Amino acid sequence: MLAARWHGRDDIRIDDVPPREPLGDEVLVKVHWCGICGTDLEEYRSGPLLIPTGKPHSLSGRMAPLTLGHEIVGEVVRAAQDGTGPAVGTYVVPDVVNGCGQCWWCLRHEEGLCPSVCVPGQQDDGGLAEFMVAKARTCVPIPAGLPMETAVLAEPAAVAVRAVRKVPEIIGAVAVIVGGGTIGQLTAQAVLAAGAADCWLVDPSDYRRRFAQAHSHVRTCAPEDIADVVAGLGAPGADVVFECSGAAGQLTRSVDLVRPGGVVVAVGLGSGTQLISLPALVLGERRLVGSAAHLWDADVAQAVRMLTDGRFDAADLVTHRIPLHDLVTVALPLLSQPDPEVVKIAIDCR
Repeated sequence: MLAARWHGRDDIRIDDVPPREPLGDEVLVKVHWCGICGTDLEEYRSGPLLIPTGKPHSLSGRMAPLTLGHEIVGEVVRAAQDGTGPAVGTYVVPDVVNGCGQCWWCLRHEEGLCPSVCVPGQQDDGGLAEFMVAKARTCVPIPAGLPMETAVLAEPAAVAVRAVRKVPEIIGAVAVIVGGGTIGQLTAQAVLAAGAADCWLVDPSDYRRRFAQAHSHVRTCAPEDIADVVAGLGAPGADVVFECSGAAGQLTRSVDLVRPGGVVVAVGLGSGTQLISLPALVLGERRLVGSAAHLWDADVAQAVRMLTDGRFDAADLVTHRIPLHDLVTVALPLLSQPDPEVVKIAIDCR
């Protein structure tokens, strides 16, 4: 099969490799579509960040060269030998957060916090390939009415669903979304679907602001205007800020934007360190929480439901569809350019 494999920094190749044989509790999936996200781009430009090199990962036994891709949708072509999971012919979103199953976090169903967490596309072979192996019981079936080209957004949609779960009092809240990429757009929609009273999306790109206005029905502004917007909200101000950009300085700014007693949810995964004002955090009793590792039965399944019934208006988020064999020559150059009209690239692996 063809697979886009990370060999080293600035070195991703389309290799011809044999599919791995599934274990007893795994299925073999014929990949139809796989999205590329910022994590893949960071591994390409700055890695290894999460990909094991020199020593195999403790859970997967894999290390570079390793197949990228964790936003996957496909068809089960070989069912699990132990009888768990979906049957052959089922279209699925394979979940990609795998824990050891034995540690304190896994026993509490918090696999994303497992010290040995293993994500296909990062610590194991992922879905930027014609086939991939996945845990059978965590594959989420796709309803017949959901197009595969839209279902490829289930994983980033699950990130948005989980981020909104982090806010205990979202109904009636005033929310600010910092960053209008795929995650930011989906988080804005998830916030309103969960019952927020008002939502602003902040992004420097006029294209992304217009997209959010058309599809998320939020209000938008440029970064240089957000302080005036929040000041104009009146008391008490912004109840929650979702930092979805990962850009330098934006988490610091988010703490300053949220009202005393409010919540900042850090979703964007940037590199480096950001300084937080301790007086603003402590004396203002603001809460700062991280959100990353979605769960298959809660977040991914809910994301699939919301994509199916239209609560996520997400189809147009996929701005580019590119064949697997053109990933290196077409998709990566597109991602590497600061083009605001490139929102989500989906790779056709069929």
